[in-house]
Amino acid sequence: MLDYNLRQRGEKPLYEYLYQRIRDDIVDGAIGADEHLPSKRSLAEHLGVSVITVENAYAQLVAEGYVYARPRRGFYASALPDAAERAAGFVGIGGDRDVEDAPGVAGVPGAVEVADAARGSLRSAPLTGTALDAARLWQRALRATLASEDEREAFSPAPAQGTERLRRAIASHLRGTRGIEVDPARIVVGAGAQLLDLMLVQLLDADKTYAVEDPGYLRLTRIYQASGCRVRHVPIDSEGPVLSELASRQVDVLHLMPSHQFPTGRVTSIARRYGLLAWAADAPGRYLIEDDYDCEFRLAGKPIPPLAAIDASGRVIYTNTFSKSLSSALRLAYMVLPVELMEKYNRELGFYSSTVSSVDQVALARLLESGEYERHVMRVRKRARTARDALRERLDELDLGGELVMEEADAGLHCVLAVASPQGEDELAARLRTAGVPAVPVSSFAWCAEHATAPDGLRRLVVSYEGLVL
Repeated sequence: MLDYNLRQRGEKPLYEYLYQRIRDDIVDGAIGADEHLPSKRSLAEHLGVSVITVENAYAQLVAEGYVYARPRRGFYASALPDAAERAAGFVGIGGDRDVEDAPGVAGVPGAVEVADAARGSLRSAPLTGTALDAARLWQRALRATLASEDEREAFSPAPAQGTERLRRAIASHLRGTRGIEVDPARIVVGAGAQLLDLMLVQLLDADKTYAVEDPGYLRLTRIYQASGCRVRHVPIDSEGPVLSELASRQVDVLHLMPSHQFPTGRVTSIARRYGLLAWAADAPGRYLIEDDYDCEFRLAGKPIPPLAAIDASGRVIYTNTFSKSLSSALRLAYMVLPVELMEKYNRELGFYSSTVSSVDQVALARLLESGEYERHVMRVRKRARTARDALRERLDELDLGGELVMEEADAGLHCVLAVASPQGEDELAARLRTAGVPAVPVSSFAWCAEHATAPDGLRRLVVSYEGLVL
């Protein structure tokens, strides 16, 4: 039986302290791979806590991949690399599969354009009141900046990588919300994620082979292709991007969303994360571009720690944006570069003018410093929970011709509906949209035909909490 002194938790919630202790024991090997954990009820009785406390701790461990569940058998510890392998940044990668990218997008002409438009609606359609709240928040921040900030700071040209004040505010924000210790000198602010992606191609070299997740964000493929890069499409399984595909396709850079993959909503398991880091560390010039686009909106439990937080080899480029929380119209994004790449950026790209106005940078810094931004995020998160719960009620009223399950409903601002139905995905999506549920087939976001259909045969559709008509 697991035995922990819960009086040592300090100010932490009980479930968080219990989650951390079990996680640390799994990482250190005190709890072995595939070891059966106590049942929720027996552990709760042993520790003198509620069953819901243990349930929340186990749920967080499962979400991050430290623990897996077997139906009607309980919870088991996942297999992780040992301490020496993690320190060396190496885990063996097996597999020799070599699959060429299929032409077209899931065999549907024009699917790239359809999926791009759909993803835009999924990721930017406002929850009721949220867009207005964000607009008013930004208006107040701009008025306060113009009324009270030093004009020399607000109107002087910003350095290429962004104002020092905003970079300090972002570093503090990342420390508090994502657990990453970041030197502000390694942060680069830019006018949107797409511009930063183009800048990374210049920094890393267009001659490299870039890989993206499939299904995934189709516009990434087009950005890399337009930059003259070789692009490979890597399938994802239940644990994340398939490692053997990286080896067989001779990939140099993988662009991924480990904390909440779009569109599947999957979280890359901790074992797969170590495998990805090992792959990146195993050859010169390999990098992982971590897109943490909606990390702030996990609706249950703690946010999933970023890949950058366990990167010991300087191979993770962390990127994020304020488009989800404020507005895509503001074009505010940033990336955190490893030391080696930051030095290269200063040498080769430091001549650029800042792509974000100083006024906007100061206004955003004020929001982060004052806590107003975090309070706004909490309001959006609360609305998303309300929308998610209303979606569950709406789905209970619908008959889609088969059993329906909401997958990854707590991971961010969208979920996936898995339906066992003889109807096609397009027909199911049309029926859902008629009922006020903005659904798009997951297959619409697949570039390669062989990655468009799940092996279990279920129909899967993406639903945004932001665009629900409730």
